[in-house]
Amino acid sequence: MSNETSSSVSGLPIASVERETGLSKDTLRVWERRYGFPTPERDANGERLYAPTQVQRLLKIKRLMDRGYRPGKLLALDDTGLRALDETRAVVASSAAVPQLDAWMHLVKTHDSDALQRAFYREMAKRGLASFVQDIVAPLIARVGEAWSRNELGIFEEHLFSQHLEKMFRTVLSNMLPQQGSPCVLLTTLSGEEHTLGLLMVESLMVVDDVYPVLLGPQMPIDEIVRAAQIKQVDAVCLSFSSAYPPALATQGLLDLRRMLPEPVGLWAGGYGVKAIRKPIDGVCLLPEFQDLYNCLARWRIEHGRQAA
Repeated sequence: MSNETSSSVSGLPIASVERETGLSKDTLRVWERRYGFPTPERDANGERLYAPTQVQRLLKIKRLMDRGYRPGKLLALDDTGLRALDETRAVVASSAAVPQLDAWMHLVKTHDSDALQRAFYREMAKRGLASFVQDIVAPLIARVGEAWSRNELGIFEEHLFSQHLEKMFRTVLSNMLPQQGSPCVLLTTLSGEEHTLGLLMVESLMVVDDVYPVLLGPQMPIDEIVRAAQIKQVDAVCLSFSSAYPPALATQGLLDLRRMLPEPVGLWAGGYGVKAIRKPIDGVCLLPEFQDLYNCLARWRIEHGRQAA
């Protein structure tokens, strides 16, 4: 009888759930013991299998954690409570931009790639690059992410949107990269963080503010980041973290990198994933908001007696 039950069980193994949600295997096991959720079935070999409905709920919980909510509170809520909490999100754009963002979301949902690209370039020309990044791109990315979490967008639509933005940023930046600037900042991500859109957004703001960026691309091992920082003689290293990157791994990676970097080299960390890091990290400048980047640059220039070129 037990063999028949086991063979009928279907679902995702724990390794797949870890990959899909960004929640570690250890976290899933601890929650199962401490909170009674998730409640996986077992296959014939005793391995955990997670039903699709549980994986969807874990995705919602992970997204709310990335916005600062504690897991104990979230795991005590049912699906209605999680949905209500998600819908009470903070406003990320001015009221004047809301109708415009609604129109752009329609282009994303209807896959009108050509119209979306034209809208990107027109709006950037009107606002300037820095305002375009902060007032349009950032809130639009948040909206796309929220729509995805509510199953209003598929993964391919979210990826298509990101690819269009990345293409635009790369085209614009290829004509703007400075020959000099201050400070000199190395931009990259840690191993396992494959998202590059955050790097491109930060690079855009830095170029406009007369910073000289050194680009390594994503997923660099820590020892290679340190070696590059020394060879290129950078003033700071700036890492980007998406909301999909586990906060515990981000924190540990920053601690390890800070320990290995020469003391004079600054270490900055930005992106949506940084918002989930609750405690300050000694020797690391956390940049959860764009204004934090400007503040960090201003402090560096004051401390080093340098002004933007």
